[in-house]
Amino acid sequence: MQSLLFLQTKPGCSFFSQLTIDNVNRAKISLIIVIIFEVALLIRNIFEHGLSLHYYVIFYIVLLTVSVVSLTLLWWMPNKEQHIRFLDRFIFSYYVFFIFWGGALTVLDQLSYGQVTAYLSNVLVGVLMYHCSMRKFMVMQFIPLVIISFAMYEAQANEDIFLGHMINITVFMVFATIGSRFLYNVAAQNHMQRELLSETNEELEALNTELAYLSMRDELTTLANRRGLYHYMDQHLQVENQQVSAVILDIDAFKHYNDFYGHLEGDHALRMVAKILQQQAGAEKTFVARYSGEEFMFVRFHHDDDNTTIKAFAEQVRQAVFEAQIPHAASPFEAVLSVSLGVSHSHIATEVNMTQLFKEADEALYEAKRSGRNCVRYYEEVTIEI
Repeated sequence: MQSLLFLQTKPGCSFFSQLTIDNVNRAKISLIIVIIFEVALLIRNIFEHGLSLHYYVIFYIVLLTVSVVSLTLLWWMPNKEQHIRFLDRFIFSYYVFFIFWGGALTVLDQLSYGQVTAYLSNVLVGVLMYHCSMRKFMVMQFIPLVIISFAMYEAQANEDIFLGHMINITVFMVFATIGSRFLYNVAAQNHMQRELLSETNEELEALNTELAYLSMRDELTTLANRRGLYHYMDQHLQVENQQVSAVILDIDAFKHYNDFYGHLEGDHALRMVAKILQQQAGAEKTFVARYSGEEFMFVRFHHDDDNTTIKAFAEQVRQAVFEAQIPHAASPFEAVLSVSLGVSHSHIATEVNMTQLFKEADEALYEAKRSGRNCVRYYEEVTIEI
């Protein structure tokens, strides 16, 4: 029932839309109260006077009918942007009718006990429940006031009573105008604060997203860092019916490179190698990360248990770096940058231990280094300790 009774706004909603939806929500409440009140008056009239069509009864029936129809329309009107203007005009028209209704009843009251309670009560309801601009307020309140004042002058035979009513109404309208402006300004300020809060939340969300991204990226190479690698593994390890393989890569004699060329050139070399690795990984749908200083890690999830593909991939990466012909005059192995790679065999993703997987690849890498560097070696053991 709450979702039907109260319309909800969306982030970024304009002030007019926000104000209209708030007015509609308040109108539903006021309509329910009016309906209950009019039904109670009709029941009381029936008990006191029986089934009669006295003009008060007619007034009650007219307001009850209009209120029921209005509530039904507002209850089922979809909360869509294209209906906002119609909703605003509809509830504005209802409150104009409501004030005229109270004014007409007040004019009739002048023929008997001469009170203005009905009119002023309805004016108060309009002020409290329909927050609007000054232009709308003038149309809704002061046009009925002028018409009702002339009608009261004609209906009220006692000029002193009429003047007393007009003084009371004037004082009441002054405070009603002040109250209306206050409520409208509060609504505008609340909307501005909501918009600022929404913008701040969006900025914070974007900043958090960026920080989360940066926290999993290596600043130098822009590849994923170790945190990014573990995050990727956590996301995919629990997927059933797939295999996982790992390849760890180490740049050969990179300490000699830094000592000979300097660390700035070393950083440049790391970026060049990272670019090559990223190209190879992208072409083969493999995840690559900078694992530590000059070490990089490839992880591949696949749906076959044939190790031929991952072995071929590792050899392809080794050749790509070597064929880039990045000079390395200080290397005791080659005249250009080369890499050694260790490959861990395919394992069922849901059963593998991440640490064990990387340990296997690392042991294979050390074997590649012992074998003279610039080569690929494979972890030959098939038993994994979980």
